[in-house]
Amino acid sequence: MAFTAPGPLKLSPRLDAKPWGARSLEQFGFRLPPDEKIGEALITASEAIVLNGPAACRTLGDIVSENPARAIGELGLEVTHGLPLFPILIKLIDASENLSIQVHPTDAKAPSGSLGKTEAWHILDAHKGARLFLGFKEGITVNDIERVARSGRSTAHLMRSVDAVPGMTVFLPAGTVHALGAGVLIYEIQQPSGITYRLDDWGRVDANGMGRELHIDQGIAVINLDSRPVAIPPRPLPISAGTRTELVRCSLFSAERITLPAGESVALDGGMAPQVFTVIAGSSTMSADGEEVALAAGESAALLANSAESTLTSISDCVILRGWLDQTA
Repeated sequence: MAFTAPGPLKLSPRLDAKPWGARSLEQFGFRLPPDEKIGEALITASEAIVLNGPAACRTLGDIVSENPARAIGELGLEVTHGLPLFPILIKLIDASENLSIQVHPTDAKAPSGSLGKTEAWHILDAHKGARLFLGFKEGITVNDIERVARSGRSTAHLMRSVDAVPGMTVFLPAGTVHALGAGVLIYEIQQPSGITYRLDDWGRVDANGMGRELHIDQGIAVINLDSRPVAIPPRPLPISAGTRTELVRCSLFSAERITLPAGESVALDGGMAPQVFTVIAGSSTMSADGEEVALAAGESAALLANSAESTLTSISDCVILRGWLDQTA
């Protein structure tokens, strides 16, 4: 089928079962397969399936690969360095256990033909006492980290940790050593990269007494010791009804949180760059290019680069997270 892009593409995410996953995504409307612990919902994974219109049953990856210039535009190709990938990866992550202590390379330090991974977390829910591990304490050296990691002990005691508070957002540039603590559910926006170097996995072993593969040499080579993320102050944006709040803004991605009372609308100019809308409460419609889709909690839609202005209209009081490439960042 020829490339078709006008209007919103309603997406069925890739759902990944994980040993550390749980069922908390259900509270935000996600339909999970029975009896599985889902750790990640990858909304804009290449395997995400389009549910509506002429592109129905095709994957997002296929659509982008068919005509990258039209699908993700000049800005999208700039941030992917010409790779035919949807330029922002949106995930919801449900961690019932501490995730591994890890680091991602920058674009410059990523393997040839790959992207680095800068990301941001927006906390949707967190158990009392849940923590985020964000960079190393002052005075910690690379030698300290390497010595502890190679000893088989956890590097967690070398790291800064902060309370995970619903509503907070943190920006994690590539090179930041980090870990998501147990009992935290996040909305993550990141570069479309899966490169992860694990420094340790809290000493966990499987039923055969085997630990997960670690990547100490690769991780040590890309660490930025100066990166110690703190919560980003939310910035209000203008809107006639409801609220718009900027969560994070950088040259690789931007994200905002929109609330709309029932029956209200907001028009958004995407600047001819890809956008992704995820409803986490209530319901709405989204229209662009003369096409409209209904979105309930747990549902998402993407706009490709040849769509400009879009309109969100709430059916019931709703909360929507928008991720996009901001040409002004």
